[in-house]
Amino acid sequence: MKHLSIIPFFLLSILLIVPQAQAQRARKDTLPRDPASSSLLVMPTGRTLPGGTGTLGLAAPYIPYGAFSPADNWQVSAGGVYVFTSEIGYGEEYYSYLILKHALFDDGNTSIAVGGAVMFWGRQTVTGPFQGWKRVTIPGGFGVVTFAGEESALTLGVGFADIAGGFGIGLNEGLLSGIGLGYETRLSPNWKLLTEHFSNVFAGGTLHTLGVRYFTGRAAFDMGLIVVPNGDVQLGSGTRIPRVLPLLGVSIHIG
Repeated sequence: MKHLSIIPFFLLSILLIVPQAQAQRARKDTLPRDPASSSLLVMPTGRTLPGGTGTLGLAAPYIPYGAFSPADNWQVSAGGVYVFTSEIGYGEEYYSYLILKHALFDDGNTSIAVGGAVMFWGRQTVTGPFQGWKRVTIPGGFGVVTFAGEESALTLGVGFADIAGGFGIGLNEGLLSGIGLGYETRLSPNWKLLTEHFSNVFAGGTLHTLGVRYFTGRAAFDMGLIVVPNGDVQLGSGTRIPRVLPLLGVSIHIG
């Protein structure tokens, strides 16, 4: 499938946000806060958790994680999964990550943040001549800006990672550079509509999400879909990832 541009989504989101800017300022003190506003379904926003607070949850798609803000404008997140048995010929396997995000600017209406990320992947081979563990560390970085407040906002991000050869989730070896566009709008005091669109700058791969978030008190629940229109993303075993995947997430704010 040919490369899909995210420019139409950007223009549409601007048209949706501009008329609501003043209305947001008038309503921001009367509506409940989104306890998971530091991220959308998958991508981070320019916001960080309040200093001295944290979050525990299940990040989309289905990755246990924790996040903590040691001081205002700083946030550390970590998560991962561990597979005790994978496909034939392999034993244990894990994927995990560590992210540090720093908000450079936040006036309650526009938020700008930068960050660094490291992903760790390991797989144990139990058959064949090269038995044992293969481990890979994948560094990366990103910048993200969120325009407008929580009621209706546009998030634009850029990121890169140095993908090692043999990495097992369908990513080509070398420099991966991507852009992402996310949009959130409040449907009611406790419901948001969320959508994201990602594109690989040097290739034709795209990924899209669409879902809703329900939040009450300190808890937030995400439900939606991940769409991979290219349909050629494969795991290391050769298993093809479906074009449409369900997406679920939950988080509890602590502090």
